[in-house]
Amino acid sequence: IAGAARMKVKICGITTPEDLLLADRAGADYAGIVLASGSKRQVSLERLRELGAVPVRLKRVGVFVRATPRQIARAILLGRLTVVQLYGCSFRQAGIEVWYATPGKHARHTIVLDAYPGLGRVGDWNHAARVARTRRMVLSGGLTPDNLDAAIQTVHPWCVDVSSGTEASPGHKDHQKVLAFIRKAKS
Repeated sequence: IAGAARMKVKICGITTPEDLLLADRAGADYAGIVLASGSKRQVSLERLRELGAVPVRLKRVGVFVRATPRQIARAILLGRLTVVQLYGCSFRQAGIEVWYATPGKHARHTIVLDAYPGLGRVGDWNHAARVARTRRMVLSGGLTPDNLDAAIQTVHPWCVDVSSGTEASPGHKDHQKVLAFIRKAKS
């Protein structure tokens, strides 16, 4: 069980240097940068390079859907990524942490549990709690500052991951929601 003092926070859907700095200064541990085509929050390789140049303490997470190892490796270099979050693909490289978005076959890895990826819908927290008891889990999907306490109390994840729950509009963070989410997760 992850105690409140050790709770990790990932602010996902970062699309601008300003939002990356906001997440960093507010105390997030991870910033998710979406590289999945078709997403409202997808960044271009040029923007990824720009985000990689921003001096931050948090870890940058590249979010990929069905990407090739070559695409992932290129993005790691451009964006100075230290973590990759994978949906429907796999990747291995020394020094890069891998989070798989499907439980089961990659049980030794961190699992991202998001029942409806990219839709901001809450999944089955009772199922998530069972998964969190057996492996390091990132809880994602429909989290907001308003439901975060209940999610943490029910699931006991290692990390909480939010995107739309901290946005003013897709790809644009609401500063007050980001601050409120991180404050609640870390308290």
